[in-house]
Amino acid sequence: MLNLSPEQKKSADLFAKANDAFFDDDYDEALSLFTELVTLEPKNAEFVLKRCQVYQKLNKLDLALKDGEQALALLEQGSRSLLARAHLQLGIILHRLGQYPSAQIHLEQSQELNPQEKTLVTWLRKNQEVLPKITETFVTPVAVAPPAPAPVKATRYEWFQNDTFITIEVFIKNVKSDAVDIRFFDNALPTGSDYTLELEPLAHKISPKESSFKILSTKIEIKLKKEMIGIMWGTLEGEDQIVAMTSSTPTTTTKKSKDWNALSRELDDEAKPEGEQALNSLFQQIYKDADPDTQRAMMKSFVESNGTCLSTNWNEIGTKKTEVKPPEGMIAKKYE
Repeated sequence: MLNLSPEQKKSADLFAKANDAFFDDDYDEALSLFTELVTLEPKNAEFVLKRCQVYQKLNKLDLALKDGEQALALLEQGSRSLLARAHLQLGIILHRLGQYPSAQIHLEQSQELNPQEKTLVTWLRKNQEVLPKITETFVTPVAVAPPAPAPVKATRYEWFQNDTFITIEVFIKNVKSDAVDIRFFDNALPTGSDYTLELEPLAHKISPKESSFKILSTKIEIKLKKEMIGIMWGTLEGEDQIVAMTSSTPTTTTKKSKDWNALSRELDDEAKPEGEQALNSLFQQIYKDADPDTQRAMMKSFVESNGTCLSTNWNEIGTKKTEVKPPEGMIAKKYE
């Protein structure tokens, strides 16, 4: 349990409410709360950076750019992870503003600071695709047409899941097939048409070759094949905990769930977890850095043993079912 002063507790409560609003797509409320936090702690780079993200969602790119630059200035002596996020946000903003060479510089700096950032691969690819076109405008003496209007963001969608697929229903009527461009990547789902739905990064990896979409009269239905079958996604994009689906686990949702683990980490980046939180953090860190066989062994042993056993040896665990091994003095009980 963290011992917080009244001021710290107020900031923590506001931060949790602001993140709730952000995850619920209530960006106006999120903006109001993050602005209050920035007013309370104007030198807190984390608060400024989060407001920068909200401005991006609201398509207020000039204000997002201002916050991104302010966060970067505050982080000159800050942590590498936050510094990497600030460069990433600036790279995305500058790309959306059409300032591709400047965007490339920030994206590469973010990659240097944190090469494991999942979103970087997609944005570097997007930015590099347009960089050659920019070079041509300097050497060819022809008039350059102004950029086409940005697509309208398709905000009305729902998603649900079973143990194998994530299904996303985007509610747009009478869309022609030649106006839809959906590409599947292992951690992203960028779309292109008169409307756009950017899901980057996805909460977990998918199998692009086994994912698909179809266009109906009232909606576009997108099916994403889960790379790890049997794992429930707590959220559609961003960071998420790994949770095994059981008979009591709901299999559908129409609203983005909160990532409470991410919120607790963001409240105090320097705080050391204790007890069960420390155990969960250790599990996630081991899983994140492990090779595919080790990840399979961890998930198989954890799910089959109902959380009482964790193995990293696939050669040992892959050929047999893991038994439930409750702690000494306790018994395993199956709930109906």
